[in-house]
Amino acid sequence: MATKTFSDIGVLGLYAETSLHCGAEGGTGYVDLPVQRERHTLYPVIPGSTLKGVLSDELRGNLADADHLAIFGRYIEPATEGGVAGTSPGSVSFGDGILIAFPVRSSQAPFHWVTCPFVLERAFRALDADVQAPADPGPGRAWAREGGTVLLEELRLEGAPLPAFFDGEAGGLSRLLGLFPGEARGFAYTRGLFPGRLLIVSNQNFKHLVETGTEVLTRIKLNALGTTTNLEGEDYAHLGPWDRQGNLFVEEVVPPETLFLAALRGDGSRQKQLGEALGNRPVIRLGGDETIGRGVTHLTFVAREA
Repeated sequence: MATKTFSDIGVLGLYAETSLHCGAEGGTGYVDLPVQRERHTLYPVIPGSTLKGVLSDELRGNLADADHLAIFGRYIEPATEGGVAGTSPGSVSFGDGILIAFPVRSSQAPFHWVTCPFVLERAFRALDADVQAPADPGPGRAWAREGGTVLLEELRLEGAPLPAFFDGEAGGLSRLLGLFPGEARGFAYTRGLFPGRLLIVSNQNFKHLVETGTEVLTRIKLNALGTTTNLEGEDYAHLGPWDRQGNLFVEEVVPPETLFLAALRGDGSRQKQLGEALGNRPVIRLGGDETIGRGVTHLTFVAREA
């Protein structure tokens, strides 16, 4: 239960339109540039520091300077004579973007979204929704709107209907749809597609799918001569370090159509003001590789009821 000084303001729904790369410090396998993952679950995650930094920059023109300072805080430069550097903390806490629904290649459609009971319980807690996460369907099974066999990557699943979750305004599905951008923003087809393509798999199967279902891309860095080798020796001393460097590297990205959720907590009096400002910035860009189109993300603010 949150305290008055650290109340729940609401959540952000974050829907990736393009591939997303929030990079980790380094890789331990053949992937040179992996995405950040939670240590204990290995689910892809968007760091709260990334969200706060991007939103601080995006909302600078939508909030008065005093309001921006109150919400996001800032670093205080030392005065020219005798001043001391410090920080002015913000009044809102931006949580990590946690994974809610992950797209996986399918035999029956281009892809299905998958989630699991553990992830759904996380989502309903953040949403303060009076909805129970369904029981774990067990290995080789999945809860769905309709039954049937489906192949996800190499994983064969038997779907079983779960009307209590998928049907009605009180079901869990309706709360997840609230994290999607609205129909007025061009998402009518996607919102209509989601219920029939969502599968609730076991926690074990979900972990396997999100570990192996991210995209792994081989990229090329060319040197000034157009090759991938590093140019060494005095013959290339006139070139800068970047022009001399060339190599192949492997990068991991979270696929488009992935849905995340981030909790916002703090000064509840800022809820309306922050919600209006976020509504004026419905599309943001997260992570690296901006110049090749990665990280375009649709943002939806869901306010917590007082």
